[in-house]
Amino acid sequence: MNNLSSPAKAYILSLILIGAGLAGLTLVELDWATPSLYLLAALGAAAQTLKLEGPNARTNYSIAWFVYGFAFIAMEPGAALFVVVVSHLVEWIWHKYPWYIQTFNIGAHGLPVFLAGLVFTRFSRGTGLVDLAGVIGLVAANLFFVLGNHFLVGLVVKVARGQSFAESGVFEFLTLFLDFAVLTLGAVTALVWSYNPFLSVLNFPLLYPLYRALRLPALLRQLQEMKQTAHKTPA
Repeated sequence: MNNLSSPAKAYILSLILIGAGLAGLTLVELDWATPSLYLLAALGAAAQTLKLEGPNARTNYSIAWFVYGFAFIAMEPGAALFVVVVSHLVEWIWHKYPWYIQTFNIGAHGLPVFLAGLVFTRFSRGTGLVDLAGVIGLVAANLFFVLGNHFLVGLVVKVARGQSFAESGVFEFLTLFLDFAVLTLGAVTALVWSYNPFLSVLNFPLLYPLYRALRLPALLRQLQEMKQTAHKTPA
């Protein structure tokens, strides 16, 4: 962390503290006797270790967003936050990132999850998903989660590495759409699960093409870099 500028250090530490505070407020309300909470955390952790490189080397995609979306709807935003924390802690142990990177990543996911829960409650007026307002609330919450996470990640890349939002690619349509699709598929699967768990199994094959699609931004970037290298190479 010593190689970072003072604004970058201040931003990273601020988000870490905010994330820790929200986690403390939210996680105390969880029903720790629920077995599915730990199952979702284990699935999220396994998926998070299989993350893929994003539009640049400092961003990434993860199919764990499917589990986050499932937990958000099947249980509550606090459960999704718990899954986020456990998933990133396991990833931290697995990949051995510097402490400030992974604690920042927890905050960059935890804060949007917490605020997305408030958005969902505001739109659905506490009625859940039984009417159109609830569906609108779900879509708004998922958009808020995706945009919030990408903004926080893009901002740290900007203050720490000097890359603009355009250069980092965090707000490219494909980048946003892929995360939104994975998150929403998890939420929809949770809804189907509540109606008929056996029927929800039909959603799981969709994870494979989505996981493959998550490779696209990195492949497109590599292709662009190859074209630029070929253009600069003298004949």
